[in-house]
Amino acid sequence: MHPKLSVVVPMYNVESYLPLLLASIAEQDLTDIQVILVDDGSTDATGRIAAAQAARDRRFRVITQDNNGLSAARNAGIQRATGEFLAFADADDVVPAHAYRVLVGSLEESGSDIASGDVRRLTSKGVSRYPGYAETFAVARRRTHITRDEALIADRMVWNKVFRRSFWDAHGFAFRLPQYEDGPVTIRAHITASAVDVVPRVVYLWRIREGGEPSITQRQYEAANIGRRMRMMVDINEIIRDLAPGLSAAYARDMLLGDIGVAMTATTRNSADSLAGTVALVKEFVSTIDSGVLGELTPEYRRRVYLLADGQVEELREELLGDHRPQ
Repeated sequence: MHPKLSVVVPMYNVESYLPLLLASIAEQDLTDIQVILVDDGSTDATGRIAAAQAARDRRFRVITQDNNGLSAARNAGIQRATGEFLAFADADDVVPAHAYRVLVGSLEESGSDIASGDVRRLTSKGVSRYPGYAETFAVARRRTHITRDEALIADRMVWNKVFRRSFWDAHGFAFRLPQYEDGPVTIRAHITASAVDVVPRVVYLWRIREGGEPSITQRQYEAANIGRRMRMMVDINEIIRDLAPGLSAAYARDMLLGDIGVAMTATTRNSADSLAGTVALVKEFVSTIDSGVLGELTPEYRRRVYLLADGQVEELREELLGDHRPQ
């Protein structure tokens, strides 16, 4: 069986969200799809919901495994996917009905290896623009590339994309990190692709959970979580320095004003000891940044970057907390 598109969906204790995601995929305009649902050891009704969907719709298949994490679940799904094209969706999100038709159609017309589309954040109140992608998806581009289109440095998520499967297999892509696993795979794919299509239409609704267990993104200030995020930052930096060093400055700017800013805020909520690993990774990353890029920061912000990289967590915490004290 060789469908046009395979969609891999890792699942773990998502009974409250899974029905909406499954319905959104089942109702896609592109009907020639295969959906691999990977139950990563769920202890709630996730497995039963998935099995019921597979019983109703033969395009859906359920795989069960012990809890090994998101990367292992995605990799297991990829191994069983047989489509000409490959996509990913997380079980608590929603895929607009036109998404896969638009992305696959773009690849069929252009011959590119990846098609990537715009994203919105989803809550019970509706959808809102994701500011991190405002520039990236402002206009359509066919057969572009990250080395010519540096706005794509921000396009590090895997679920707003369709990949040509022959391209994926040729480069042996696989997910490895326990969390924040998208970035290294996606950036490596961007760099090694022959060409990429940028689609300005919204192809993915990324949920902000409002009940139950918060998502990884919503736990971003926890010490262990921020450490894993900095691990991802360093891993991507190594990929860029190895494969496309011309992108190093653009990536450094994005991290300095994004992920490192999150790490700074984390110092106000965690002990210095619990952030030791984070500090070591920030120091490693900052040591690779060109002085000219650091010189673009305001003196105050640059000083705070150095405080974090030097492990002066207590001083940085006091400074940041002082910003919010009544004058």
